[in-house]
Amino acid sequence: MICKRCEKFWAAVYARIDEWERDASNESALFSEESDEAREQIERAQNSDPSSALQLYIDAAEAGSIWSLEMVGWHYWTGTGVAVDLYKALEYYHRAIGRGSWMATIYYARLLAELGHYDDCEQTLANGIAADFAPSYYWSALFRYEQSRNSKVCRDVRPLLEFAAGKGHPGAIALLARWMMVGKFGLRNIPQGFRMVFQFVLRNKYSLAARA
Repeated sequence: MICKRCEKFWAAVYARIDEWERDASNESALFSEESDEAREQIERAQNSDPSSALQLYIDAAEAGSIWSLEMVGWHYWTGTGVAVDLYKALEYYHRAIGRGSWMATIYYARLLAELGHYDDCEQTLANGIAADFAPSYYWSALFRYEQSRNSKVCRDVRPLLEFAAGKGHPGAIALLARWMMVGKFGLRNIPQGFRMVFQFVLRNKYSLAARA
């Protein structure tokens, strides 16, 4: 059973991952290109109840808002204000990808993996890797490991994690450190793994405190 403190810690870590990935993507640029009408609609949605917000986002998305396409996908993925519909979420994320959203690429790939469509997931992430989009490296490594949890896969995807970690991706840093600590890369890397885990927990402890 996971303690409440640990739950809060990891919730903060996952939130930090999403925040980092958004900062590393083109989300800000896409939002800056939204029309005044779309921004007004988005602001109204943010101040509405979930079901009303969803309809506002749908209206804005159909009027051309890329950011709203992502939000509609999120609503269907999480079941916020509507019944969960992963295939509907895929549809909206795919449309956002077609309009140039890199974050939609990540969400689309994660949903494909959730549905067990790993080949399509890997192809989607490969497009991000080709563009050196660091989050694609991390998720590709993670999903390849989820399909076959063994040391060989860890070694095979290590370059992907190291690239993402080198860019500062918090999830890649945590996973690489954990694998080192438990000996996935050999006994000589275990001390370094412990140091990395300690440093990661220490850094994110302050992140947790800031979010509390």
